[in-house]
Amino acid sequence: MDFKKILEETLSNVEGTIGAGLVGMDGIVIDQISHNASFDINVVGAEYSSIIKNAARASSNFGLGNTNEILITTDKATMIMMMVGNAYFVTLAINLDGNLGRGRLELKKAIPKFEKELT
Repeated sequence: MDFKKILEETLSNVEGTIGAGLVGMDGIVIDQISHNASFDINVVGAEYSSIIKNAARASSNFGLGNTNEILITTDKATMIMMMVGNAYFVTLAINLDGNLGRGRLELKKAIPKFEKELT
């Protein structure tokens, strides 16, 4: 299974998705899929990789352990970001009326598939 297939499977199982991507911690997108032409995962990846790095640093400094998941809700969408190993994260954008719980579940199910493909 390739990255795009994993992303497509994840999006097809969640109502209200906008797009998803596998992103390196350097902000470079490995693969992506979008249901909305105005949603640019390349910009999202670059911007949110710095947020994840800062959250990981803060968690470590406070003795809270590793950062595994970050949710950011705006007035238009919710972004779920979950770590894939130490060097990547997967992000899923969901409309505010989308199924956030199902999105989190499907990302958790996708992570081992991504990790397998990355080894």
